[in-house]
Amino acid sequence: MPYISVIMPVYNAERFLDCSVGSVLSQTFDDWELICFNDASTDKSIDILNRYASSDKRIRVIDSPVNVKQGGGRNRGLLAAKGEYVMFLDADDRLASHESLATCIRAIKEENADMVLFDYETFRNDGSDPVTVSPLGQEAAELSGDNLRRHITMHPGPIWSAVYKRTLILENGLLFPEGVFYEDNAVALAIQLSASLPAKINASIYGYRTDNTSVTRSRNDYRFFHRINSAVTLKSHLVRLKLYDRWHDEIDFLLLNQYYVHTVYGCIYRFDRLPLKRLKYVLSTIDRLTPGFRNNPYFKSQSIKWKLKLAIHSVFPRLIHSIFMMKNKFSH
Repeated sequence: MPYISVIMPVYNAERFLDCSVGSVLSQTFDDWELICFNDASTDKSIDILNRYASSDKRIRVIDSPVNVKQGGGRNRGLLAAKGEYVMFLDADDRLASHESLATCIRAIKEENADMVLFDYETFRNDGSDPVTVSPLGQEAAELSGDNLRRHITMHPGPIWSAVYKRTLILENGLLFPEGVFYEDNAVALAIQLSASLPAKINASIYGYRTDNTSVTRSRNDYRFFHRINSAVTLKSHLVRLKLYDRWHDEIDFLLLNQYYVHTVYGCIYRFDRLPLKRLKYVLSTIDRLTPGFRNNPYFKSQSIKWKLKLAIHSVFPRLIHSIFMMKNKFSH
């Protein structure tokens, strides 16, 4: 059995696969399997994946005739995985160095960890140098137990910014929602807070590509609002796993940002036509998700400027959107 399974959903990623698959093949730690889930791609992705699989038995390809989105692909990979540990790799990204897996495995063994969080780097194909990003900060490597868990709630990272013991996900019933976007928002924090022995290392393990298009960076894409359901699902998992009560102030502030703050600004600045119905829904339901959020100590500790800006955007979205669109029109 492999020590670690790398799970990679693939959809129309033919131009990225030499980079992503190649970064796994180049690892100095060789006790891995790469599970590639072809999510009904319409390009030549499946041909490329099959070619790699035929040349290295550690690469397994699952070919789906039905598109189930990133969450469905990760779920199929998790259920098929044989490794004790798993990590997630997006098909347009890469492992940051030849030592990425070796560094993670070393930390797992030294800390007896069931989850190791790490830094990542952003990269482009324009010859610019990668930029290191540390969502948790360098100081998090000195934390452990509840101190680290509390830090995670305040500085959440992507699902792919850690290596996980596979049973941590499966035994806690934390498979990804399928057929939607922002699926990782629905489970990432619940998985990370469920770890019994979490650890953080100061090393860039993952490479995140920033010169492609995605829902998280696109305009006029109503899939942006999948984040709303993801926030609701996340809270239900945290309540079910009895994690919410332990860090309810921190979690409520995270949900407030995910469900409310980012959605308000997204409605105004990511759409040419203001999606007012979606905005009104969020404004009218935020108190259900985070009751009494204005008394949350983390909300109250924000600067007057931060709170005033949010209030103005919430009360006058039409006006601010019109000004923004007018400025855009004249700047071009």
